[in-house]
Amino acid sequence: MMKKRTSKILCGAILAVCAAALFAGSAFAADQAPAGGAETFQSLFVTADWLKANLDKVILIDARDQSLYKGQQGHLPGSVNAGWTYFASMAGKAGDPKWGDVPDAAALAQRIGALGIDGKKDVVVYGDGGDWGNAGWVVWILRMTGMKNARMLDGGFTVWRAAGGKTSNTTTTNKAVKYPNANTDPSYIATTEWLAENVNNAAVGIVDVRGSKEYTGEIRPFGELRPGHIPGAVNIDMGEVFTADYTLKPVAELEALFSQAGFGDKDREIVLYDTAGVRSAFMTMVFRLAGYKNARNYDSSYHAWCGNQALEIRQGPNP
Repeated sequence: MMKKRTSKILCGAILAVCAAALFAGSAFAADQAPAGGAETFQSLFVTADWLKANLDKVILIDARDQSLYKGQQGHLPGSVNAGWTYFASMAGKAGDPKWGDVPDAAALAQRIGALGIDGKKDVVVYGDGGDWGNAGWVVWILRMTGMKNARMLDGGFTVWRAAGGKTSNTTTTNKAVKYPNANTDPSYIATTEWLAENVNNAAVGIVDVRGSKEYTGEIRPFGELRPGHIPGAVNIDMGEVFTADYTLKPVAELEALFSQAGFGDKDREIVLYDTAGVRSAFMTMVFRLAGYKNARNYDSSYHAWCGNQALEIRQGPNP
Protein backbone atom coordinates (compact mmCIF):
# COMPACT_ATOMS: atom_id res chain seq x y z
CA MET A 1 0.00 0.00 0.00
CA MET A 2 2.09 2.92 -1.07
CA LYS A 3 3.11 5.03 -4.00
CA LYS A 4 5.48 7.99 -4.40
CA ARG A 5 5.26 10.21 -1.36
CA THR A 6 8.86 11.36 -1.16
CA SER A 7 7.87 14.94 -1.96
CA LYS A 8 5.97 15.02 1.31
CA ILE A 9 8.79 13.52 3.39
CA LEU A 10 11.14 15.39 5.72
CA CYS A 11 14.70 14.17 5.66
CA GLY A 12 15.51 11.59 8.34
CA ALA A 13 18.06 13.67 10.22
CA ILE A 14 15.74 16.64 10.76
CA LEU A 15 12.87 14.34 11.64
CA ALA A 16 14.93 12.58 14.28
CA VAL A 17 15.84 15.87 15.98
CA CYS A 18 12.24 17.12 15.93
CA ALA A 19 10.89 13.81 17.19
CA ALA A 20 13.36 13.71 20.07
CA ALA A 21 12.21 17.11 21.28
CA LEU A 22 8.55 16.35 20.72
CA PHE A 23 8.42 13.06 22.63
CA ALA A 24 10.92 13.79 25.38
CA GLY A 25 8.21 13.90 28.05
CA SER A 26 7.18 10.26 27.72
CA ALA A 27 6.55 8.34 30.92
CA PHE A 28 8.36 5.30 29.55
CA ALA A 29 11.07 7.31 27.83
CA ALA A 30 13.73 4.92 29.12
CA ASP A 31 12.14 2.15 27.06
CA GLN A 32 11.87 4.09 23.82
CA ALA A 33 13.62 2.95 20.66
CA PRO A 34 17.22 4.17 20.43
CA ALA A 35 18.23 6.42 17.57
CA GLY A 36 18.80 4.85 14.19
CA GLY A 37 15.72 2.63 14.01
CA ALA A 38 16.89 -0.08 16.42
CA GLU A 39 14.22 -1.53 18.70
CA THR A 40 14.12 -3.68 21.83
CA PHE A 41 11.30 -5.74 23.29
CA GLN A 42 10.78 -2.99 25.89
CA SER A 43 10.62 -0.26 23.24
CA LEU A 44 8.02 -2.15 21.19
CA PHE A 45 5.92 -4.20 23.61
CA VAL A 46 4.27 -4.15 27.01
CA THR A 47 3.01 -7.17 28.91
CA ALA A 48 -0.50 -7.65 30.23
CA ASP A 49 0.78 -7.26 33.81
CA TRP A 50 2.49 -3.98 32.94
CA LEU A 51 -0.64 -2.66 31.30
CA LYS A 52 -2.81 -3.61 34.27
CA ALA A 53 -0.62 -1.41 36.46
CA ASN A 54 -0.53 1.47 33.97
CA LEU A 55 -3.96 1.37 32.34
CA ASP A 56 -4.86 4.91 33.38
CA LYS A 57 -1.52 6.37 32.28
CA VAL A 58 -1.72 5.62 28.55
CA ILE A 59 -3.86 6.19 25.49
CA LEU A 60 -5.29 2.84 24.44
CA ILE A 61 -5.92 2.01 20.79
CA ASP A 62 -7.95 -1.08 19.89
CA ALA A 63 -6.74 -1.99 16.39
CA ARG A 64 -9.25 -4.80 15.87
CA ASP A 65 -12.23 -4.73 13.58
CA GLN A 66 -15.13 -2.65 14.91
CA SER A 67 -17.31 -5.76 15.16
CA LEU A 68 -14.88 -7.17 17.74
CA TYR A 69 -14.51 -3.88 19.59
CA LYS A 70 -18.30 -3.69 19.96
CA GLY A 71 -18.76 -7.44 20.34
CA GLN A 72 -19.86 -9.46 23.32
CA GLN A 73 -16.34 -9.86 24.72
CA GLY A 74 -15.87 -6.10 24.71
CA HIS A 75 -12.55 -4.28 24.77
CA LEU A 76 -10.04 -2.82 27.18
CA PRO A 77 -11.61 -0.07 29.30
CA GLY A 78 -11.00 3.38 27.86
CA SER A 79 -9.71 2.16 24.50
CA VAL A 80 -10.70 3.82 21.23
CA ASN A 81 -11.20 1.77 18.10
CA ALA A 82 -9.07 2.28 14.99
CA GLY A 83 -8.77 -0.75 12.71
CA TRP A 84 -6.21 -0.88 9.93
CA THR A 85 -8.52 0.72 7.37
CA TYR A 86 -8.74 3.82 9.56
CA PHE A 87 -5.17 4.63 8.54
CA ALA A 88 -5.54 3.71 4.86
CA SER A 89 -7.02 5.21 1.72
CA MET A 90 -9.80 2.80 0.74
CA ALA A 91 -11.16 4.45 -2.41
CA GLY A 92 -11.69 1.99 -5.26
CA LYS A 93 -11.01 -1.72 -4.92
CA ALA A 94 -8.10 -3.98 -4.06
CA GLY A 95 -5.45 -3.81 -6.77
CA ASP A 96 -6.37 -0.29 -7.86
CA PRO A 97 -3.60 2.32 -7.67
CA LYS A 98 -3.38 3.79 -4.15
CA TRP A 99 -6.01 1.41 -2.71
CA GLY A 100 -5.10 0.65 0.90
CA ASP A 101 -2.13 3.02 0.86
CA VAL A 102 -1.23 5.12 3.86
CA PRO A 103 -2.44 8.68 3.09
CA ASP A 104 -0.11 11.64 2.83
CA ALA A 105 1.59 12.90 5.97
CA ALA A 106 -0.83 15.78 6.65
CA ALA A 107 -3.91 13.54 6.40
CA LEU A 108 -2.19 10.92 8.52
CA ALA A 109 -1.42 13.46 11.24
CA GLN A 110 -5.06 14.54 11.27
CA ARG A 111 -6.28 10.96 11.68
CA ILE A 112 -3.80 10.32 14.48
CA GLY A 113 -4.82 13.51 16.31
CA ALA A 114 -8.49 12.58 16.00
CA LEU A 115 -7.76 9.60 18.28
CA GLY A 116 -6.56 11.92 21.04
CA ILE A 117 -2.88 11.24 20.35
CA ASP A 118 -0.80 14.37 20.87
CA GLY A 119 2.64 12.73 20.70
CA LYS A 120 3.35 13.34 24.38
CA LYS A 121 1.21 10.82 26.25
CA ASP A 122 2.25 7.20 25.89
CA VAL A 123 0.23 4.98 23.56
CA VAL A 124 -0.44 1.26 23.80
CA VAL A 125 -2.02 -0.52 20.83
CA TYR A 126 -3.55 -3.98 20.90
CA GLY A 127 -5.00 -6.41 18.44
CA ASP A 128 -5.96 -10.04 18.93
CA GLY A 129 -4.02 -13.27 18.98
CA GLY A 130 -3.96 -14.77 15.49
CA ASP A 131 -4.95 -11.57 13.67
CA TRP A 132 -2.98 -9.78 10.95
CA GLY A 133 -0.70 -8.05 13.42
CA ASN A 134 -3.03 -5.05 13.40
CA ALA A 135 -1.30 -3.46 16.39
CA GLY A 136 2.00 -3.60 14.53
CA TRP A 137 0.43 -1.73 11.62
CA VAL A 138 -0.54 1.15 13.93
CA VAL A 139 2.81 1.25 15.72
CA TRP A 140 4.62 1.12 12.36
CA ILE A 141 2.64 4.19 11.29
CA LEU A 142 3.36 6.03 14.53
CA ARG A 143 7.07 5.20 14.27
CA MET A 144 7.06 6.44 10.68
CA THR A 145 5.81 9.82 11.95
CA GLY A 146 8.57 9.93 14.55
CA MET A 147 6.62 8.81 17.62
CA LYS A 148 8.78 6.59 19.81
CA ASN A 149 6.51 6.26 22.86
CA ALA A 150 4.00 3.85 21.31
CA ARG A 151 4.03 0.12 21.98
CA MET A 152 2.01 -3.03 21.43
CA LEU A 153 0.40 -5.30 23.98
CA ASP A 154 2.22 -8.61 23.61
CA GLY A 155 -0.39 -11.26 22.81
CA GLY A 156 -3.12 -8.66 22.43
CA PHE A 157 -6.68 -9.03 23.65
CA THR A 158 -6.31 -12.82 23.82
CA VAL A 159 -3.55 -12.62 26.42
CA TRP A 160 -5.27 -9.76 28.23
CA ARG A 161 -8.37 -11.86 28.86
CA ALA A 162 -6.30 -14.92 29.77
CA ALA A 163 -4.51 -12.80 32.36
CA GLY A 164 -7.82 -11.73 33.92
CA GLY A 165 -7.71 -8.20 32.55
CA LYS A 166 -10.86 -6.12 32.84
CA THR A 167 -13.01 -5.50 29.77
CA SER A 168 -15.75 -3.01 28.93
CA ASN A 169 -18.62 -2.66 26.49
CA THR A 170 -18.67 1.13 26.73
CA THR A 171 -17.57 2.88 23.55
CA THR A 172 -14.87 5.50 24.13
CA THR A 173 -14.19 8.54 21.95
CA ASN A 174 -11.19 10.70 22.78
CA LYS A 175 -11.18 14.44 22.27
CA ALA A 176 -9.43 15.31 19.02
CA VAL A 177 -6.09 17.06 19.44
CA LYS A 178 -3.42 18.38 17.11
CA TYR A 179 -0.81 15.77 16.30
CA PRO A 180 2.20 18.00 15.74
CA ASN A 181 4.30 15.87 13.41
CA ALA A 182 3.02 16.08 9.83
CA ASN A 183 6.08 14.41 8.29
CA THR A 184 6.97 10.79 7.57
CA ASP A 185 10.29 8.96 7.60
CA PRO A 186 10.95 7.26 4.23
CA SER A 187 13.15 4.58 5.78
CA TYR A 188 10.05 2.76 7.05
CA ILE A 189 8.34 2.34 3.71
CA ALA A 190 8.90 1.06 0.16
CA THR A 191 6.94 2.01 -2.93
CA THR A 192 6.01 -0.14 -5.90
CA GLU A 193 8.25 1.99 -8.10
CA TRP A 194 11.24 1.64 -5.80
CA LEU A 195 10.80 -2.11 -5.41
CA ALA A 196 10.40 -2.62 -9.15
CA GLU A 197 13.75 -0.90 -9.63
CA ASN A 198 15.43 -3.00 -6.93
CA VAL A 199 13.74 -6.39 -7.29
CA ASN A 200 16.93 -7.85 -8.80
CA ASN A 201 19.31 -5.94 -6.54
CA ALA A 202 21.29 -8.44 -4.45
CA ALA A 203 21.69 -5.81 -1.74
CA VAL A 204 17.92 -5.86 -1.15
CA GLY A 205 16.23 -8.81 0.55
CA ILE A 206 12.52 -9.38 -0.03
CA VAL A 207 10.35 -11.20 2.51
CA ASP A 208 6.83 -12.47 1.82
CA VAL A 209 5.12 -12.90 5.21
CA ARG A 210 1.95 -14.59 3.92
CA GLY A 211 1.02 -18.24 4.40
CA SER A 212 2.87 -20.77 2.26
CA LYS A 213 -0.10 -21.51 -0.02
CA GLU A 214 -0.59 -17.79 -0.67
CA TYR A 215 3.10 -17.56 -1.53
CA THR A 216 3.09 -20.50 -3.94
CA GLY A 217 -0.10 -19.31 -5.60
CA GLU A 218 -2.18 -22.33 -4.62
CA ILE A 219 -4.75 -20.01 -3.09
CA ARG A 220 -5.64 -16.33 -3.36
CA PRO A 221 -7.96 -15.76 -0.39
CA PHE A 222 -8.27 -12.00 -0.81
CA GLY A 223 -9.11 -11.87 -4.49
CA GLU A 224 -5.57 -11.23 -5.72
CA LEU A 225 -5.66 -10.64 -9.48
CA ARG A 226 -2.76 -13.02 -10.09
CA PRO A 227 -1.69 -15.75 -7.64
CA GLY A 228 1.94 -16.15 -6.65
CA HIS A 229 4.70 -13.97 -5.23
CA ILE A 230 7.22 -11.27 -6.09
CA PRO A 231 10.35 -12.63 -7.81
CA GLY A 232 13.18 -13.27 -5.35
CA ALA A 233 10.95 -13.09 -2.27
CA VAL A 234 11.61 -15.58 0.52
CA ASN A 235 8.58 -16.83 2.44
CA ILE A 236 8.54 -16.40 6.23
CA ASP A 237 4.99 -16.94 7.45
CA MET A 238 4.13 -14.32 10.09
CA GLY A 239 2.78 -17.10 12.30
CA GLU A 240 6.30 -18.41 12.81
CA VAL A 241 7.25 -15.54 15.11
CA PHE A 242 4.67 -16.39 17.78
CA THR A 243 4.50 -18.88 20.62
CA ALA A 244 1.43 -21.08 21.12
CA ASP A 245 -0.20 -18.37 23.30
CA TYR A 246 0.31 -15.67 20.63
CA THR A 247 3.09 -13.86 22.45
CA LEU A 248 6.26 -13.06 20.54
CA LYS A 249 9.10 -15.58 20.55
CA PRO A 250 12.36 -14.55 22.27
CA VAL A 251 14.62 -12.33 20.20
CA ALA A 252 17.32 -15.01 19.90
CA GLU A 253 14.79 -17.34 18.26
CA LEU A 254 13.69 -14.59 15.88
CA GLU A 255 17.29 -13.91 14.90
CA ALA A 256 17.85 -17.60 14.23
CA LEU A 257 14.66 -17.86 12.16
CA PHE A 258 15.56 -14.91 9.97
CA SER A 259 19.18 -15.96 9.58
CA GLN A 260 18.21 -19.49 8.54
CA ALA A 261 15.92 -17.98 5.91
CA GLY A 262 18.95 -16.28 4.35
CA PHE A 263 18.91 -12.93 6.12
CA GLY A 264 22.07 -13.14 8.19
CA ASP A 265 23.28 -9.65 7.28
CA LYS A 266 21.47 -7.23 9.60
CA ASP A 267 22.72 -4.22 7.67
CA ARG A 268 21.01 -5.35 4.49
CA GLU A 269 17.97 -3.51 3.14
CA ILE A 270 14.96 -5.74 3.90
CA VAL A 271 11.56 -5.17 2.26
CA LEU A 272 8.56 -7.02 3.68
CA TYR A 273 5.15 -7.46 2.10
CA ASP A 274 1.93 -9.44 2.37
CA THR A 275 -1.39 -8.91 0.56
CA ALA A 276 -2.27 -5.42 1.76
CA GLY A 277 0.67 -4.41 3.97
CA VAL A 278 -0.79 -5.05 7.43
CA ARG A 279 0.96 -8.30 8.33
CA SER A 280 4.15 -6.98 6.79
CA ALA A 281 3.95 -3.78 8.88
CA PHE A 282 3.96 -5.91 12.02
CA MET A 283 6.81 -8.03 10.66
CA THR A 284 8.77 -4.90 9.74
CA MET A 285 8.75 -3.95 13.41
CA VAL A 286 9.68 -7.51 14.43
CA PHE A 287 12.64 -7.47 12.03
CA ARG A 288 13.71 -4.13 13.52
CA LEU A 289 13.39 -5.69 16.98
CA ALA A 290 15.75 -8.46 15.82
CA GLY A 291 18.31 -5.85 14.78
CA TYR A 292 17.43 -5.25 11.12
CA LYS A 293 17.28 -1.47 11.31
CA ASN A 294 16.88 -1.16 7.52
CA ALA A 295 13.66 -3.17 7.42
CA ARG A 296 10.82 -1.43 5.62
CA ASN A 297 7.22 -2.24 4.74
CA TYR A 298 6.00 -2.38 1.15
CA ASP A 299 2.54 -1.24 2.19
CA SER A 300 0.97 -1.41 -1.28
CA SER A 301 2.06 -5.04 -1.13
CA TYR A 302 1.02 -7.92 -3.36
CA HIS A 303 -2.38 -6.47 -4.27
CA ALA A 304 -0.64 -3.61 -6.08
CA TRP A 305 2.21 -5.71 -7.48
CA CYS A 306 0.06 -8.43 -9.04
CA GLY A 307 -2.46 -5.81 -10.18
CA ASN A 308 0.19 -4.29 -12.44
CA GLN A 309 0.41 -6.57 -15.48
CA ALA A 310 3.81 -5.11 -16.37
CA LEU A 311 5.37 -6.60 -13.22
CA GLU A 312 6.57 -10.18 -13.14
CA ILE A 313 5.27 -12.69 -10.62
CA ARG A 314 6.34 -16.23 -9.77
CA GLN A 315 4.48 -19.30 -8.59
CA GLY A 316 5.62 -22.35 -6.68
CA PRO A 317 7.80 -22.81 -3.58
CA ASN A 318 11.01 -21.21 -4.89
CA PRO A 319 11.92 -17.51 -4.77
